[in-house]
Amino acid sequence: MHNYKSIGGDAHWLAEEEQWARILASGDAAAGMVLVFLQKMCTAFHEFEPACKAGALDESNTEFFRQRLAGRVRWVIRGMEANALESVEGFAQLQHLLERVEAAPTTAALAALTDEVHQLGHLLCDALLRRCEKRT
Repeated sequence: MHNYKSIGGDAHWLAEEEQWARILASGDAAAGMVLVFLQKMCTAFHEFEPACKAGALDESNTEFFRQRLAGRVRWVIRGMEANALESVEGFAQLQHLLERVEAAPTTAALAALTDEVHQLGHLLCDALLRRCEKRT
């Protein structure tokens, strides 16, 4: 695929990498940048969750973590709005996610959102890829 060699190990990871490569190679800069912001958001949650579960985070820093994670969600929303991508499937769910992040009372509640973030990432990537494929 577009001369990209996967570094992923399992089938799930390989499928994600191929999808990301197709979006990035599509020439749709708006979709590509939203994908980058989306991946930064997903990574933040995927790194936060195991740290929280391991007890490595001080509960007194909940507000700091809430704002950092909400900031990642806001960045995806702003990128989509700036590029008229509000009609992309998953945008409304992204706004709802932001509300849930902002309302999370504990680090554990923030960490509990990780699976939702992951599923929303899939939904948005699928929608972005469909957009890219329609343009070609």
